[in-house]
Amino acid sequence: MASYEKQQPPPPPPPVNAAPYCKKFRTHNSNTYYAYPAPQQPYYAPQPPPPPAPRRSGPGCLLCFVFKVIALVVIALGAAVLVLWLILRPGAVRATAVSATLSRFDLADGVRAGEGVLQYNLTVDVRVRNPNRFRIHYEYAEAQASYDGERFGYHPVQPFYLERKGERTVTAAFAGSSAVDDRGALRSYRRERGDGFYYVKVRLYADLGFKVRVFNARRKSKITCTLRLPVPNASAAPVPTMLGTRCAVDF
Repeated sequence: MASYEKQQPPPPPPPVNAAPYCKKFRTHNSNTYYAYPAPQQPYYAPQPPPPPAPRRSGPGCLLCFVFKVIALVVIALGAAVLVLWLILRPGAVRATAVSATLSRFDLADGVRAGEGVLQYNLTVDVRVRNPNRFRIHYEYAEAQASYDGERFGYHPVQPFYLERKGERTVTAAFAGSSAVDDRGALRSYRRERGDGFYYVKVRLYADLGFKVRVFNARRKSKITCTLRLPVPNASAAPVPTMLGTRCAVDF
């Protein structure tokens, strides 16, 4: 009989007596199984929500609220004024020197060295036009005449209104004598007398007031007219010179 090795029966299954969530462990060189309970997960109790931040109250909070309201009102008014100003912003007036009469313009040496005496008689008509849709009030105005950078004449102008889309002629009269710098003015005087024309500047300074809808505004204005006047003839009656010279306006 042939010898054969007797087959060993398979090991019995481990006893099923462990908890549902257990880990089975088999020892070394042993068919015995041991059951160990699975490690428990730590339990964390839910934390309650943090309490709401306390609301501030008192005079400090009231002042802060009042300041915010005032700031909003100021910003709204500023924006409204800016929009109206951009829509209805005033345009610069237009000025033209219409005519001028120069009956005397004599420069002689003065008593002191380097000083001359200018004797003059000048009348200038300047037409001012308002291109805006509101009238302008010339609250204060004065005219000044200068020659070669030296001011020699002054004439106050009565306040007046410049109607909307209207115009007005302002007359400035200068007469008398004035001391000027002889070093530069005398050279220019002799050269221009030889050419037959004097170059005189007339400026009109004014404080303006105008009303745009419900807003009142004020500005300063300066009109500068550079006149080319013929040398007067002492033996003939003075004749007005028609100019039509555009003047520079700083509005």
